[in-house]
Amino acid sequence: MDPKSAAVIYKVFYLVLNLVFTIYELIENFSVHLRNKLHELRHEFLPVNKHRSFMKLDKIPTHLTVLLGCEEPSYQDLANLILWCLAARITFVSFYDYKGALTKSEDKLRLVVEGKKNSTDHVIWHDRVDSGYKNGYTGRKVHVKVLSRQDGRGGFVKLTKELSGGADFTIDSFDQRLKKDFQFPDPDLGVCCGKTFSLFGYPPWQIRVTEFLTIRTHHNIKFNNFVELLSRYNKCEQRYGK
Repeated sequence: MDPKSAAVIYKVFYLVLNLVFTIYELIENFSVHLRNKLHELRHEFLPVNKHRSFMKLDKIPTHLTVLLGCEEPSYQDLANLILWCLAARITFVSFYDYKGALTKSEDKLRLVVEGKKNSTDHVIWHDRVDSGYKNGYTGRKVHVKVLSRQDGRGGFVKLTKELSGGADFTIDSFDQRLKKDFQFPDPDLGVCCGKTFSLFGYPPWQIRVTEFLTIRTHHNIKFNNFVELLSRYNKCEQRYGK
């Protein structure tokens, strides 16, 4: 076989293989979308109070952040994560959706959470309109914040422009302003959703000591999956730069 004919065969083989893979991806994405829709129709929240699985853990993250990646938000499943964090005594929960869809529909997530939670529990929402910590609550409470690309590099650029003209601009003042705007402490555990690991522009100054774990999807996430993530985090040895 001459080189020219071989090159043509290889090119045809590559195109056929690429076509087969593309069709497979489309079928898989459609089946996942269909399963998620059916899941939302019959979705039920597994009530969790003082679950024995949490008692076995020596280390619980103070701040859990979830990176949605390319996925569309599943409000039922995100609500479950919030309430499971509440039961596990995780004080801060944040969701990062770089596309901004969750930011625009945060009220929908609030309604789902309010419909599921116990009346004695408190979910405290932090947004751009009503920010700052809340005091005076008795019982269990969890602080929730929704982040988007605007809180990442976009916010960094905006803050730089605001402070660069000031005479008292220093690295320390810049760092303090970043922490003030972010409100939450740096996340201890970050959960990345998707087939590949990517931060999608997550605020880099907040993840210096964050332990990242990955899951294929947050859609239809089970309570056992949540406990497994906490167990994996519990076994991690964080050296903090040592």
